[in-house]
Amino acid sequence: MSDYIVATNKSQEWHMPLKTFMNLDEKRQKEIIDTCLKEFALRNYNEVSLSKIIEKLGLAKGSFYRYFESKRDLYEYLIEYAKKLNVGLFEKTMKDPGNDIFEAWSRFYFQAAKLDNEYPVFGGFGYKVSQERDNVVLGDVALKSKMKGLEVLRGIFEEQQKKGNIRKDLDVDQMIYILLQVQEGVMDYLALKFKIDFNKNIANGKPLFSIPEDTLQKELDGFARILREGIGTERRKK
Repeated sequence: MSDYIVATNKSQEWHMPLKTFMNLDEKRQKEIIDTCLKEFALRNYNEVSLSKIIEKLGLAKGSFYRYFESKRDLYEYLIEYAKKLNVGLFEKTMKDPGNDIFEAWSRFYFQAAKLDNEYPVFGGFGYKVSQERDNVVLGDVALKSKMKGLEVLRGIFEEQQKKGNIRKDLDVDQMIYILLQVQEGVMDYLALKFKIDFNKNIANGKPLFSIPEDTLQKELDGFARILREGIGTERRKK
């Protein structure tokens, strides 16, 4: 679950497929979306072959291009489609975080991870999106995602500062950026610590985070504590 998934209803500007796709029944739409998500979750953007997707779906090449005009249009639609599933989680936890925004973040990530375990290609797809750097077609997807995250979270952090729940002497944008960096890096951390092979789990349809839920929660709480308290000792001595 990467920072590209940060979204609200206001941030959703859908890249809609062509009308022919929308006219398909929901079961066929889902089959096409699931197949495409898996391909993009397992491979970098430039490595994904539309021909292979078309073959797996049993489509004529011309039929697919009546659904999406290009690979880029398909990719952008999948990003927006995946975001939509997390909007409810974000609204439930981060829009009104109470007095501890970092505990709210931990709850948000945990619930999103549970969703990723139920549907591994979503988490894997989000992770791949966050790894796209300076793509000649897409640009820096990860950087654009962080810019969107800053926009979405800035008002929430400013409100938390006014309430005295986070320090007023620190820059809001810098704090948000650190949170987004941590959010993106948690998957790498878990993969290293618990030897999780995300690609293998996606390919085999297994839960993305193949560790017990209480272990995942403990790790997230640890990151939340570091975000809340910092790692230096100077302020504690004062």
